[in-house]
Amino acid sequence: MLPWTEKYRPKRLSEIVNQKQALIKIENWIKQWSHGMPKKKALLLAGPPGSGKTSTVYALANEYKFEVIELNASDERTFEKIRRYLDAAYTLDVFGRRRKLIFLDEVDNMEPSGAYEIAKLIGKARNPIIMSANKYWKVPMDIRNKVEIVEYKRLTQRDIESALWRIVKAEGLFAPKEIIKEIAKRANGDLRAAINDLQSAVVSIEDAKQILVYRDSERSIFQALGMIFGSDNVKRAKMALMNVDNTPDEVLLWIEENIPYMYSTPEEIAKAYDAISRADIYLGRATTTGNYGLWKYAIDMMTGGVAVAGTKKRGFLKFYPPKTLRMLKDTKEERGIRDSIIRKIMKQMHMSKLEAIETMQIFKSIFENNLDAAAHIAVFLDLGDKELEFLAGKEKAPTIKGKMLAIHRKLRKEGIEIKAEVEEVPKIEEEEMVEEELKEKEKGEEEIEEAEEEVKEKEKAKEEKVEEKEKKPKQATLFDFIKK
Repeated sequence: MLPWTEKYRPKRLSEIVNQKQALIKIENWIKQWSHGMPKKKALLLAGPPGSGKTSTVYALANEYKFEVIELNASDERTFEKIRRYLDAAYTLDVFGRRRKLIFLDEVDNMEPSGAYEIAKLIGKARNPIIMSANKYWKVPMDIRNKVEIVEYKRLTQRDIESALWRIVKAEGLFAPKEIIKEIAKRANGDLRAAINDLQSAVVSIEDAKQILVYRDSERSIFQALGMIFGSDNVKRAKMALMNVDNTPDEVLLWIEENIPYMYSTPEEIAKAYDAISRADIYLGRATTTGNYGLWKYAIDMMTGGVAVAGTKKRGFLKFYPPKTLRMLKDTKEERGIRDSIIRKIMKQMHMSKLEAIETMQIFKSIFENNLDAAAHIAVFLDLGDKELEFLAGKEKAPTIKGKMLAIHRKLRKEGIEIKAEVEEVPKIEEEEMVEEELKEKEKGEEEIEEAEEEVKEKEKAKEEKVEEKEKKPKQATLFDFIKK
């Protein structure tokens, strides 16, 4: 059976529900292509899910006779995979039959690494490009600077009810008013979701209310966990992640953490963890290969696979946040201090990040066992109190700090500068100053003699400063600190 979202997709722009202002902008933009090229060669349709963005693209192509080349950027995010589609954006049809309309869906889920290159391709485009995003602020800035943003508003409950009744009438079906109203209410502006719910409800009208229970437009992670661990039906469990504002990686951590609390026997726990491990494999491969279409298999395993792993507990279910997320939150400051030390080692010792990490581990051992050497290293790297505590511990850090102060005093006495840069002696342009003074002084020979005396004094001062510059203190190195 053809999904109703496709069967009743608008064929003309006039059939798009309640987006009049957006459609005016889009029509004006597409008409500019028939007279040349507009200033902005790409549009970004931004708005909530189910507001008509994709339908607009296909209705526009149908009216103006464009061939649509579509790519979902959330499935194939990397520039290498997207490029073969965008190549069509600046290549006209060989036979000149139909112009192409390039459509990039869900660009707010695209990898930022390819945004700059894609922005360059937009600049070369010879065919119109339309992009869509639910959250336009998540679209990389390189792309946003190249597009004209067209905002789509959230549909009202009345808008959705009207659209649903037209479908019911076209199908010649009976649907209770309360069901249509409830579908429109729970859709929260998402017409596509409402049409899917309508199709499910009229196919099995006796189960319509039960189906609608699982439509929640702003479901929290706790509600999603309740649906997964409280259901033994794969289809219902898969619906749990619908509109949850968490990435699959985060959801996996939540489910993994709560498996031991939800299942009783070792066999059930093992089955659930087997499903989770398979989901983790799919997520890992999606990240390494850039094929984010594997996410759907990961979601199937982490929802339906876990849901059917064992017997459900009845009554109130208490869920616990992942220890990994708590650990990352608790160690945020500590990781910031560690990264600061690594950056200082990289800068002062001209190392790569990997070498700096290995060197920091060696320094940590020195700071714990040789406080004198630790003090010299700390002076060289200009470590702060928190960084000292990270390497040496709270008990030994004060002792090292005292030794650092003694090293600073000793280095000053010996004329060794600690900073990497030494200020140069400013140049004195005494000749120019004298010329200006001589021009101003026209009162007699005495004043001229005074000016000449001034020149001699300044020349003498210049010679003394040059001598000081030649005797400037030598630059300290880590070896200077260690051998002291």
